[in-house]
Amino acid sequence: MLRRTFLLGVSSAGIEMAIGLESVRHGFNLAVSEDISVDLDDWNEIVREYGVATGTHTATELREALLVDVMSLEVALGRSSDLAHRRQLYRIGALLSEYLAQAVGDLGLRREARRWWRTANYAADCSGDMHAMMYVRGRGAIRAIYDGQQPEIIIDEISKSDELIAHGPLHGRPSLLAARAQSFALLGRAEEAKASLVALRDTFAALPSGMTKDHSWHCWAYSEARVRFAESFVYSHLGDTRRAEEAQSAALGLYPPNNRRGPIQIELQRALCLVSAGDPSEGTAYATTMLDRLPVEHRTRYVMGLGEQVFAAVPKDQRRIASVRELHELLRDDAFRQGKALES
Repeated sequence: MLRRTFLLGVSSAGIEMAIGLESVRHGFNLAVSEDISVDLDDWNEIVREYGVATGTHTATELREALLVDVMSLEVALGRSSDLAHRRQLYRIGALLSEYLAQAVGDLGLRREARRWWRTANYAADCSGDMHAMMYVRGRGAIRAIYDGQQPEIIIDEISKSDELIAHGPLHGRPSLLAARAQSFALLGRAEEAKASLVALRDTFAALPSGMTKDHSWHCWAYSEARVRFAESFVYSHLGDTRRAEEAQSAALGLYPPNNRRGPIQIELQRALCLVSAGDPSEGTAYATTMLDRLPVEHRTRYVMGLGEQVFAAVPKDQRRIASVRELHELLRDDAFRQGKALES
């Protein structure tokens, strides 16, 4: 906890010092214990720390802290000559790179984010760890939905992991299945979306309780709130308001008090249901109200992407309504969208 508090508060100017401190600390761990597993336990704990911090800290704070740990990991790899140990460090590198890809993407650095996603996938593949490979691919697919990637492309990418889904560890499947369900829903392919939801529910039912009771965002956690979120997303986009409302109420009752973004995401899906039901004025006004509840620095792509989906659901001939224009203005200020405009 103290390590995380220190790193998440480090400034850009203090990164070099922090890297040195972390590198020395990891080296001391190895020197004192003479046991590689102790150092790996420490790296695993670092990943878990980011799984907590991702839900509570800003993208800027996460980027600065992650840069320290990724560069410290480079030093650790330079010290290690044991292949098995190196592969474990590759796995850690994949998981840290996934966090970094998301943080820089939230800051509007789209090219850099794509590169970090490639690094995350490459490191996972080099590790040979099927869980890491599935997790990184699954999180990348989920992220692509909120970045506005075409659903057909996302589904094609997920299909490349079918062998991993079939033969890999159960606890690596959830994000891949959730991404598939949500992508099918965006295309209106109801039966395939619902079938993917069934697969997600079945997988969740077989996960260990330690994983399902953990609300963190790391590869060893997948809470029931995330299943209900996927259900809400799918049913909202399929126009099944009753089931969407049931999932939304369930999700809101499951989020821990410190989850700032999850409840807002659910409320944005409620806004989508209002628009889909024929009330774009009320739906977009509700979406704007919900987004305004979050400080700008906490409006990640997982939030703003949902706001964009609400706007996209408004018929084009009704986009001059005042509340629709207000939502559009708010969304236009998003760092990711500004980065996208610079690329075009």
